[in-house]
Parts: sequence; C-alpha cells; structure tokens
Amino acid sequence: MLAMYGILDSEKIDKARMSATLDKVLAVWDKKTFYGWDFPMMAMTACRLGRYADAIDILLMESPKNTYMENGHNRMVGDNALPLYLPGNGGLLIAAAMMAAGFGDTKGSSFPAGFTVQTEGIHAYI
Repeated sequence: MLAMYGILDSEKIDKARMSATLDKVLAVWDKKTFYGWDFPMMAMTACRLGRYADAIDILLMESPKNTYMENGHNRMVGDNALPLYLPGNGGLLIAAAMMAAGFGDTKGSSFPAGFTVQTEGIHAYI
C-alpha cells in the first residue's frame, strides 16, 4: 500500500490519505515483522509526501531486519534463511539516491536541514 507511491508518482494518489496510511503503518505494525526493503520503501513514500525528516527516521529505524553488517549488507537478524537480504541493500541505495538527486519535479536534495549532500552524475528519480 505504501510501495505504489514510493516507487511511482501519480496524480491519482490522495496525498492526505497516503500520509495517514504511512502514519498508521508506523503506529500499529510490528516493526520486527518488516522486511529490509520495507524501510526504504516507506522512506521513499515519506519523501514524496515532503516528510523528509520522517524518511531519515525510517531509514535509521531500529529493527532486527533493518541492520547492516560492516560490509554493508542488510542482515535480517533472526531470519537464518536470509543472512543477506539484497532487496534491502538495493532499496537503501535507491532511497538515498532519490533523496540526494531529487524525484519527479523536485530536483536536488530532499534531505532535511542539517545534512550536507553532494552528488555527481546522478539524475533525479522518476
């Protein structure tokens, strides 16, 4: 329900309803059951809603499935079947790139105040 707006922008999205949905997910879902890709997907949705500080908070949220090993791999603690969760890695990279280069008509960084971000050669996300 959040991924649709995080990945693709659409004028058909009711932004107030999507924002309320994000709030509800963050309030009631058991964060221990999220998968590694859920965090960047929610962050991308928060970005499109202009909730840039929330996007950072979501990316840095403490959860067993939002941990990263020293080599950068998303480790889903407690799930021995998925010691490396590559969708989590890819999601983090695309969310960070989206926030750094912009998206849609929003060009440039959408990191909240206090962040200094430099990019080179990347284009705004769709």
